[in-house]
Amino acid sequence: MNKFLISVILLAGACMPLAAQKKGDISEAQREKYVAEIRQYKHDAIARELDLSKEQQREFFPVYDDMEDQIMKLNIETRELERKAADNADASEAELEAAAIAIYSQRLKEGQIEMAFYEKFSKILNNRQILRLKNTERKFTQKLMRHHRQAGKQNRAEDVSPQRQK
Repeated sequence: MNKFLISVILLAGACMPLAAQKKGDISEAQREKYVAEIRQYKHDAIARELDLSKEQQREFFPVYDDMEDQIMKLNIETRELERKAADNADASEAELEAAAIAIYSQRLKEGQIEMAFYEKFSKILNNRQILRLKNTERKFTQKLMRHHRQAGKQNRAEDVSPQRQK
């Protein structure tokens, strides 16, 4: 669930500045830029909190990013399957059941991905760092959520300001 929240927040955080644009479509390059910035911000937070050496950072982050990408892909596929089944009034019981099973087994699949990567992490990080990783991810998520809420409040305040109403 934590990985799901992180994925959603990363996507929301990446899209937030893009949503503020009034004209024109958002380019893929812009979206990728924002996702890369958030990912770098997360890397910096993890490196600092876990006190990673430069060598550990070089080895760890490509592996960690691979895990995050796999989990994000799983989340996107699951949401897509859910949307297709929910939006299809003619969906068969078998299709609805398959979508429901996918949704309810999503966390299990995320856990399986994480356990596969635990083995890889254990070759790069010490046990204390591995243990602190989950807490660091939670703290990062909370910080990102606070930032997102504050930015939302600021955007709503700007939308009702006298200058905007002219």
